[in-house]
Amino acid sequence: MVARGLSALARWRVHSAFCQSVRLLSAVGLAAIVAWLTSLQEPGWALITSVIVTQNSITDTISKGRDQLVGTLIGASVSVIPITLMLFLHWPLWGAFTLAFVPLVVLASFNPEARMGIVTLMIAILFPADDSPYMRPIERVIAIMIGVSASTLVTYVVLHEQARRDAFRNAAVTVRQILAMLQKARAGHVEWSVIQDMNDECAASLRLVHAALEEARREHWVPLEERDPMLARLPNGLRQLQMDALVVARAMLSLPDSGVALPAQSAAALRAGMLRGFQWIIQRCESEAVARTGADNRVAAEVIAALPSATGTSDPIIRFVVGILLTDLRRLIQLLGDDDADRDVKSRYWSGWRALFSRRGKTA
Repeated sequence: MVARGLSALARWRVHSAFCQSVRLLSAVGLAAIVAWLTSLQEPGWALITSVIVTQNSITDTISKGRDQLVGTLIGASVSVIPITLMLFLHWPLWGAFTLAFVPLVVLASFNPEARMGIVTLMIAILFPADDSPYMRPIERVIAIMIGVSASTLVTYVVLHEQARRDAFRNAAVTVRQILAMLQKARAGHVEWSVIQDMNDECAASLRLVHAALEEARREHWVPLEERDPMLARLPNGLRQLQMDALVVARAMLSLPDSGVALPAQSAAALRAGMLRGFQWIIQRCESEAVARTGADNRVAAEVIAALPSATGTSDPIIRFVVGILLTDLRRLIQLLGDDDADRDVKSRYWSGWRALFSRRGKTA
């Protein structure tokens, strides 16, 4: 199981690196083409910006692009002051530069987004220009806009479903942590603080799933609930499973002897069935983290049918909490077992045929 998880992680890293390489090359190429078409004197700034702005996620790309653009606009606006002082009042270079540089440094200390303004000011004032000095900050703004626009467009268009893979990869990690927490509690002789620490790790992984989910919502204009209902419902199922596991762990640790509540034969059957269910969820999430393949719901039905019941437990509390855990485990398996991609295709297929026959009926 560990070897399979490491193999899936290695495949994810290779796939993620490949996608980012393609996006970065595409962003630099697009920025170079646009800079060449606009005849920029220094097209290199557009290429450098595209390299800096292009990130693994749309959210990070937009954030980087916003910082670059806002800082450049601030620096270009401020650079007009020393340029005017040098041209019309014949101020010395370093005097005019210092007058604009010091306020920008203070501003950047309070707002890091303004740091690019300092760079833009230095380029506009300290680097010589062949044409009008006012053209240097203008061209700088144009170059930054080209680089930011190229990076944003490429991140949206080229191999942009990284968030979905991240969500399922972190979901597999979360389920592993939930399973480890249950196994730790079942072993007994463990402090409750240890279980709480393990639950905190589960919560941290689950937050990563939520973050990836929000990123996936930005990757396409079609609502996530329509184009990927399985992903949209995944965090709720994981959160419910985590809460159930914490309650079960607490109930196990509260008993003086777990064997009183659960006979050995029933305990072995219960552990084997639940372990198979958890392992199937982990494997399913890891496969979806590599590619959206869908799954045969018959396999999920077999896993659900193999899940035991908690009726063999004599302790009512254990029977109740384990029953809730098994119910939510079945729901999550059923959710992941649905081939939602295939279902959407079939739905569109039959909807198209129904619409066609409806039009023919009205014509007749």
